[in-house]
Amino acid sequence: MKVLKSALTALATLSVVLAQAVIPAAAPISVPGAMPAALQEAGVVHFTAAGDYSSSAAALSVFDQINTISPDLHLALGDLGYGTTGQEQLWCDTVTDAVGAGFPFQLVSGNHESDGQNGNINDFSACLPNQLPGLVGTYGRQWYVDVPAENPLVRFVMISPNLSFPGGSWSYNVGTPRYNWTAAAIDGARSEHIPWVVAGMHYPCLSVGDYACSPGADITNLLLNRKVDLVLGGHEHLYQRTRQLASGVAGCATLVPGTYTAACVADPDSTMVKGAGTVFTTAGTGGVALRNVNMNDSEAGYFAATSGLNSNPTFGALNLTLKQDSLTATFRRASGGTFADDFSITAGAPPTNTPPTASFTNSCTGTSCSFDASASADADGTVAQSAWDFGDGSTGSGTTVQHSFAAAGTYSVRLTVTDNDGATGTLLRSITVTAAATALARDTFGRTVTSGFGAAEIGGNWSVARAVDASVSGGVGRLRLPTPGTSNTAMLNAVTSNSTDLQLVLGTDKPASGSGLYLSTIVRSVAGAGQYRVKAIVASNGQVKLQTVRASATGVETVLQTPVTVPGVTYAVGDGLQMRVQATGTSPTTIRAKLWERGTSEPATWQASATDTTAGLQVAGGVGLFAYVSGSATNTPLVITLDDLEVVKAG
Repeated sequence: MKVLKSALTALATLSVVLAQAVIPAAAPISVPGAMPAALQEAGVVHFTAAGDYSSSAAALSVFDQINTISPDLHLALGDLGYGTTGQEQLWCDTVTDAVGAGFPFQLVSGNHESDGQNGNINDFSACLPNQLPGLVGTYGRQWYVDVPAENPLVRFVMISPNLSFPGGSWSYNVGTPRYNWTAAAIDGARSEHIPWVVAGMHYPCLSVGDYACSPGADITNLLLNRKVDLVLGGHEHLYQRTRQLASGVAGCATLVPGTYTAACVADPDSTMVKGAGTVFTTAGTGGVALRNVNMNDSEAGYFAATSGLNSNPTFGALNLTLKQDSLTATFRRASGGTFADDFSITAGAPPTNTPPTASFTNSCTGTSCSFDASASADADGTVAQSAWDFGDGSTGSGTTVQHSFAAAGTYSVRLTVTDNDGATGTLLRSITVTAAATALARDTFGRTVTSGFGAAEIGGNWSVARAVDASVSGGVGRLRLPTPGTSNTAMLNAVTSNSTDLQLVLGTDKPASGSGLYLSTIVRSVAGAGQYRVKAIVASNGQVKLQTVRASATGVETVLQTPVTVPGVTYAVGDGLQMRVQATGTSPTTIRAKLWERGTSEPATWQASATDTTAGLQVAGGVGLFAYVSGSATNTPLVITLDDLEVVKAG
């Protein structure tokens, strides 16, 4: 094996350069590697997996064990060196001394190197670069690869749910770009008839260790719904393997982390059938000090095998062999105790094709509606086509479609989805559309202005407090906050309404830092009296809160409601924060708001709400935006972007 590894060394430098590139998850590219096209045995993929290493004697025993096993590749599941940032090369040298330079020691980040705590994943990825040809995505963070490259037996899909990288935490909640990327990677393997799909990520969801479900229920249930064969994890410094689990079955519509539901267990023993469900295995046994197993944990019923500090503590790696019709796995001891675990997944008779399940969401503004069928799923394949009948004589096709009805009314909309084997599923739903509200203001910023915002499409001229720090280009308005502790205001004073429904999309060119960023939507502004504002508070970790306030004519704020954390939203640069804010009535005025990530469904309920009766503000007023960056910010100048403003009468 070491002769083969030495032959690969000459290509490692090219892989280093490629591994350092930060590739957007939404736009993956192919990264060539240095692994030979032929594996050690035709028709077989042999690999090992573990996480949580360090440079301890136990870690060295694991590295030596990997060399002795001589697999085609190793999956390193995060938490690598546990050393000092800047000394990543020393740990990489320790690994290559054991397994050989050029050996595919394939990385996905853990929390100890995602944000520089014990090194940086980019630097680890540079000194242990990708060696697999055809890798797609951002090596070290989010990537997939088919092995072997020709006629693959397996697609490895490696992701980083809830890890905090520079720029913010990576969310894999439903509707986010990274959730959609993962779904597409899995579906792509199915549509290409790749026999096995193995996913890997540092944080596990299910555990009898110390931690709760860090990745989140959404991505966990995606892996279950798509029947990923095996999910590998680390983080918990122990070994744990679940039984084969499934969701979308009688008694287990979805798996709920933190609880045990017997109906979610598809097969309780260690000899399982391919396609029946998913096995979750944590191999945080790469060398760092082990931790206790807690068999009183609420999720303990899901687990078939465990080992930790208080239960036969053993260091080692999971050793797996894949063939066309079988997956066999063994936990191989490197040092410590005597723990062992074996399980297998074998393909049975070809299953009867299960029809796909049709599902869609819709959102309407007046009689103009958007429809989204991306929640449709096929348990044993992929959704190949989506066809729409809008109930008014019109039809459409595609996962997402737009349709305008000729008149207000109730229509029966039918979605028919077809899977890759030709089976169909149908959903019929009645939707009610109303006459479009008359726009008080609208601005899509489709112009170029070098100072200020110019004039909105509807709503008159913008008034900007510091026009020199405002511009319009590229389809967005831009407010520049040049230094810490600065603010800027943009107003449409010609709009006058005491029953206002305002929507807009906000973003930034850099993450929040210091004490955060404050983006206040002004939903009623009365000259000489003050304003009602709803403040989106963006923290340095990407968390977003909503708060309703009243501002005096001189800008002094009075809190009407304490900040409320927006569930399911973690802001990162490139995301759009869509806000909807209403100010309705007088004496009292009700101010309420909701916020969600652009491209996801609007929340059904208002997330923040308050009332106020302050004299002087119980009349019609204008709308606008007030932006402020904290005095402790460390990355100014900061640019706030504003897009797709729509103001109508609240109905």
